[in-house]
Amino acid sequence: MRMLIAEDEHFVRERMEKGIAWDEHGIEVVDAVGNGRAAMEILQKEHLDLVLTDIRMPDMNGLELARELHQRYPHIKIIILTGYDDFEYARESIDYKVYKYLVKPVANELLLEAVLELKKLHETELWERHQLTLLEQRWQEQLPQLRESMYKNWLNGQYALWELEKRCRDLNISIKQGPLWPLVFDMDPIQAGNTRFHEQDRPLVQFSLLTIAREVFMELDPIILQDDDGMTVVILFGSHTQEESGSWQSQAHQHIQTLLATVKDCLKLTASVGLGPVTDDTLMLPHAYKQSKQALQERIVLGNETIVQFRDPSSFNASLMFVQDIEKELEMAIETGNEAAIMALSEKIIESRFANGASAMEAKEAIFRMVCFLGKIVHSHGWFMSDALGKDYARFEQYPSLLTREQVLEWFRQLSFSISSTIAQRKQTGTQLMLKEIVQFIHEHIHEEELSLYLVADRLYVNYSYLSRIFKKLIGESFSEYVLKLRMEKAKELLATGQLVYDTAAQVGFRHVNYFSKVFMKYWGVKPSEIKH
Repeated sequence: MRMLIAEDEHFVRERMEKGIAWDEHGIEVVDAVGNGRAAMEILQKEHLDLVLTDIRMPDMNGLELARELHQRYPHIKIIILTGYDDFEYARESIDYKVYKYLVKPVANELLLEAVLELKKLHETELWERHQLTLLEQRWQEQLPQLRESMYKNWLNGQYALWELEKRCRDLNISIKQGPLWPLVFDMDPIQAGNTRFHEQDRPLVQFSLLTIAREVFMELDPIILQDDDGMTVVILFGSHTQEESGSWQSQAHQHIQTLLATVKDCLKLTASVGLGPVTDDTLMLPHAYKQSKQALQERIVLGNETIVQFRDPSSFNASLMFVQDIEKELEMAIETGNEAAIMALSEKIIESRFANGASAMEAKEAIFRMVCFLGKIVHSHGWFMSDALGKDYARFEQYPSLLTREQVLEWFRQLSFSISSTIAQRKQTGTQLMLKEIVQFIHEHIHEEELSLYLVADRLYVNYSYLSRIFKKLIGESFSEYVLKLRMEKAKELLATGQLVYDTAAQVGFRHVNYFSKVFMKYWGVKPSEIKH
């Protein structure tokens, strides 16, 4: 639940914001402001569930704020803090659906109890608004599209093994154990002079092919989808036993023949199919799928209405696919500065590529792949290798002279650390430049009463929540605390030069002199008029 605190007394506001561990109870304090107007500014940009407001505040008091909330944001719950003298006055706000009234001073325990009670009510209302059955219905409606998207990403090699397993769990997909066989079907070109279909009808006939394939292969319980090129992909699941293996592949060939014949009978057109290799490894499916599409390209030689089995006389090194999986994890570790993961994954890559029996040629290929891997990460940021590596660029150029496995590991690991460090430093530099702009903006607008974190975020095109976190992390205090400190220090300086209290208040962002005097007294312990010059 997201909460906003509106309280004009600085120290009371600070106690309510920081004196209770709200986050431990699932409550996020979006901000703590000093009047109703500032609260309304935040409400225009942030989603809130609860407003905790004092009844007496300058510019817009708690009752006025409650009325605005009731009219414009009826879903927001309201808790009003009031003194004994104002209690009956506060009860007039019952028409604004104020949830609770707490008499000041209110103990932290009582305040937390009231907020948690409201949180429970809020969650109940949310649950009733979004009933489980409705959510399940919507989930089921979206599930086919989500699954198809997952299958496409799988075929295109987008997942590491753990990602694939997680997606399957999330989407309640059970990948059958055993051989996988990808088949790729495509409609042959529509011949000129066809009176039923024209070339612009190709997407239509490709979709018809998909529909027919689902009917023909239904009993084999395959995965069937249309890829990004409009081709129909059928993924069949087989058996490990020799007898059953021959049986299911023979059955698959019968269905292939049936599909091609059905297309010809129904559409009076022809289709062809490319048959990739059977694989036992889920991560090898993308490679087998690619080979199916390569086989299908042979119809340019063999002609239409063909069944083409992929045949490649060259050997395929499955370890490259394994390394690619690890590389994805290592890239994430480098980007996020996870040194422990960089240590472990870089060693894992070396172990897989420099195992016993690896030839010198294979070792050179492995080093070249590492060079390309590091270059890809650096170039994705728009940098040159020399910029990203700095003094370590000389080390990078040493890759042709590496002689031992240990040298390669040390070389690869140090360069990974260097690139990761550069990424972190440039992120930090960007943040510091942004902070410099923020501080400059604050000093230039310190005289404006409307100065707020929302105003800064809006003017500098920065996300409010991110800005709030970064500001406190780097400055050491919240935005409101920092601005108050600047205003009070400047006010004291101006008063010490003999400037009138009224003029001083205006120059540090206070429209009302009485309110300025009250804040000044709380901050410095003396009245503005008591500052000697």
